[in-house]
Amino acid sequence: MTEKGAPVDFFNKQAILSGERVPLILSAVHYDVVKESNDTAMMGQYINDDSMIPETTWENYDSIPYAARWLNGKEEKYNAICWEDRSDFTPEKKQGEHPSSQVGWHPGNRSHQWQGRKLAMVVLHALSAAFEKWEEGMQGQVNSGCTLPETYWHVGPHYETIRKHLKTHVNTPTDGEDVRSKCEEMYPELKRICRVEMHGYGMWTPRSHQAYDFLSRIKPALNGYKPYVIDGGNIYNGFDLLPLNQAIPDGDVDVHAIAIATTNPPPDLDHNWIEDDEGDTANKENTTETSTQPPRRQILRKASELAFKEVAKMEQEINNNDNDQQNLQAEIANNNMHEDDNTRMLDEEGAIVPGRGWEVHGWKKMDGFCDGSAQSECNRMSEQGCLLAGANDNHLDIMGNSLSGWLVFSVPVVNEGIILARMEWWCGVKHSLTVDWTEVNDGKTTETTPKWNETRARRNLKPTKDQFIPTDLEMDIAVNNGEIKTMKRDEWIEYTKEPSKNCAVWPLLYDESGTTYQKGETVEVAIRFRSKLMPQQSYCISHIYYS
Repeated sequence: MTEKGAPVDFFNKQAILSGERVPLILSAVHYDVVKESNDTAMMGQYINDDSMIPETTWENYDSIPYAARWLNGKEEKYNAICWEDRSDFTPEKKQGEHPSSQVGWHPGNRSHQWQGRKLAMVVLHALSAAFEKWEEGMQGQVNSGCTLPETYWHVGPHYETIRKHLKTHVNTPTDGEDVRSKCEEMYPELKRICRVEMHGYGMWTPRSHQAYDFLSRIKPALNGYKPYVIDGGNIYNGFDLLPLNQAIPDGDVDVHAIAIATTNPPPDLDHNWIEDDEGDTANKENTTETSTQPPRRQILRKASELAFKEVAKMEQEINNNDNDQQNLQAEIANNNMHEDDNTRMLDEEGAIVPGRGWEVHGWKKMDGFCDGSAQSECNRMSEQGCLLAGANDNHLDIMGNSLSGWLVFSVPVVNEGIILARMEWWCGVKHSLTVDWTEVNDGKTTETTPKWNETRARRNLKPTKDQFIPTDLEMDIAVNNGEIKTMKRDEWIEYTKEPSKNCAVWPLLYDESGTTYQKGETVEVAIRFRSKLMPQQSYCISHIYYS
C-alpha cells in the first residue's frame, strides 16, 4: 500500500511549497528535488535498518532492554487489545480480544516504536545543535546588552529561498530535451500543480483541520437540504486507559513518563466528589470515607476534560489561527457573493439551482473528532466491537447522478486558477435519494418545503468502466458567472487514470491567464452529470484541491 513513483515526487514538492514551514524530508526517494531547489531543499535518508540490535531469543531476552526486544517479530509483535476495564464506563457490546489486521505481513507495534525512536533521536540531536548555535550567537551579546541577532532564530527567509528556487527550477522548457520532473510526468496537462502551493477540502479522516471539510463549502438546495453526516454518537468521551499489558516493566526506561514530566502543579481537582451507582452525586467533603476511596465517574470525567479536551480545543484553535488570513479573505468574499439567494444565473436557458439529490456516501456515515492525534475520540459507537482501536481511518464522499441536479460549492482564496476534484467513477451503487426519481430533483427543483433523508447506500466492488460510464455521459462545469462547459465521455474518461491507487482527479478550473476568476477571491463552482442511458448511475466526489 506504500505509494511509489511520481506521486512521491508530487508529495515532496507540496510538502515544501505548502504550509507555514518547510520540512526536513526523510525519504528513500528524493528524485531531483535537491537539484530543482538549487541545492537548498532539506532532504535526508531514513534508514530502515535494525541490524545494530541483537536478535532476541528466549535465552537472552531478559538481557536486552525492553524497547529493543523482539524486533524480529517472533514474539510480542502485537500488544493492542480491544478494551481495558475501567470504573467509569462498561460497554454493553462484548469487545473482541484484539483489533483486526494483526497479520503476518504487517510490521507490528515494536517495529513502529523502533522507527519512532530513531525519528525522536533526529529531533533531539537537532535541538542540541540548535542550543549550541544559540549559545554561540549569544557570546559577546550579553555584556553589551544586545539580544540574540534575528538571523539565529528567524528562518522565514530561508524557507522563502527554498520555495523560490523550487518554483523557478521546476519548469518544463517549451523545446529541446524533455526534462520534466516525475511530478510533471504524472499530469502533463496539469503540470503547474508541481510548482504552486496547493490546498484542499476533503471528507476523509483523519483530518487535522476539522474546518476543511468539503461539506462546509456546499450550498444548500432551495428547500434547505444539503448533504450531511450523522453525529458519531460516542458512547463515552475522554482519554482511553493504558492497557495493563502495555505498561513498561519495572526497571525499564519509560520514555512517555520522561516526556510528560513537568514541574507544573497538578490540576486543581476536587477529589472529594464521588458518584454512586445510580448516577447521583453527593459532596462528601472533609469525610474520612472519601479520602481513602479512589476517584470515580465525576473525577475521571473532569480529569479527562482538563487533560485532553482542553488540549484538543486549544489545538483546534491553533489550527484555525494558522489560516486566519485565508479564512478572513474567504469570509469577506462569501459575504459579497450571492448574499440572499441560492440561484445562479449562469446560462441563458435557465438558472443553476443547487440540487437536492446529493448525499453522503462511504464507509461509516458518522461524524466525530477524528484528527489522528492522541486526543481523537473516534469510532466509539455502541455497535463497535473494538473500542480501543479508535480507528480514525474513514472514507466519505458526496454521491450524485444525472437526477441529482447541480452540486454548487465555493472555493476560497484562489490564486493560481486551479481547482481539481478527486472523484470515483466506480462508486456507483444504488442512490437512495434518487432511486424512485424519473426526473432531475424529482421535479422539485424550486420547491422550498424542507425535507431530509437519512437513508444511506453501500459501497460496491470496483467494476469496469464500460459498466459504469455510459456512452452518453456528460459533466457540466460552471465557474462563477461564466459559461457552462461540457466535458463529454471521451474527455471525461481520460481523467480516470490513477497515478496512485484509487486517486484520479478531474480539472474543474485550470486557468493560467486569470480571465475566469479574480486572484485571491472566492470562486463558486457548479457541476452536474447528465445521461439519458443511465440516469441513475452515480459518481462520488471526496476532495477538492485548489491553488
